[in-house]
Amino acid sequence: MKSSILLSILAAGILAAQPPAQTATPQSTPAQTQSQMRGKNRAMGGPMLGRLTRRLGLSPDQASQAKSIFANARSQRQSLAPQLKAEHQALKAAIQSGNEAQIDQITSQNAQLNAQARAIHAKSMAKFYSILTPDQKAKFDNARVNAAFRGRARMLRKNG
Repeated sequence: MKSSILLSILAAGILAAQPPAQTATPQSTPAQTQSQMRGKNRAMGGPMLGRLTRRLGLSPDQASQAKSIFANARSQRQSLAPQLKAEHQALKAAIQSGNEAQIDQITSQNAQLNAQARAIHAKSMAKFYSILTPDQKAKFDNARVNAAFRGRARMLRKNG
């Protein structure tokens, strides 16, 4: 359960951080998935990059470097997407058939892919952190501590 929550948080963070390929065209086809359309409708660089730029006061050069870092992470993450999707479908089938041995095997494989996704995210954040000035690092650290505190407080309110 914690793993799927962490994966959801990780996926949301990575998705928010990633720039889409291009803006949406008016002739969108019905075959496009919602996630494809959401990605195309976002401004180049994504909302996370905009927030980071504003909150940390990134220079244009830093913003450009960050955009490149996050684009690279997105491309790495996208290479995992087909495997994650296949495992999700296989897990669903194993659950429906009640095959516990297969469930164990699939969740073990899924843990490895989730670890790869977390590593991609962590490495991209380390690269981003390395381009910050000491003042920006302090602001970034403070914002992350505050976000973690808010998240824990929400969980306590929800569960308590």
